[in-house]
Amino acid sequence: MPCCWRRASRPSPPRPRPAPSTRWRRDLRQDRRAERRWDRREARRDYRDWNRSWRNDRRYDWRDHRNRYRSVYRPSVRYYAPYRGHRYSRLSIGIHLGSGFFGSRYLISDPWRYRLPPHRGYLRWIRYYDDVLLVDTRSGYVVDVIYDFFW
Repeated sequence: MPCCWRRASRPSPPRPRPAPSTRWRRDLRQDRRAERRWDRREARRDYRDWNRSWRNDRRYDWRDHRNRYRSVYRPSVRYYAPYRGHRYSRLSIGIHLGSGFFGSRYLISDPWRYRLPPHRGYLRWIRYYDDVLLVDTRSGYVVDVIYDFFW
């Protein structure tokens, strides 16, 4: 036997790997979780950034503006509920609305016309009967409410 002879080392058997479809599904699941986490964080940031002290700002004095220009606050179009059999109930901050309330019929496209502060991100001002709601259109979460806004 030669003195420098080495025994050939055998490589360890390969580990079983998950099937490509399983690995793909797992990665997709993780991506979706990360997206949902990001959406929740972003939504919370939107809610926290909204400052309700806008009511003390004279630029957004909608009550005085309403007293001067009453015809602007008297919508020419009658309000129709988005869902059959839906009745008015006084909504508050923190309630989630269905997507039917975000149609073009309910959106306030020009908040400045009514002396409302501009919306940002996914937040939108919508009309709910005679009230005005600031809603996150992704989740339906009500961020701010003004009761008896329209005549």
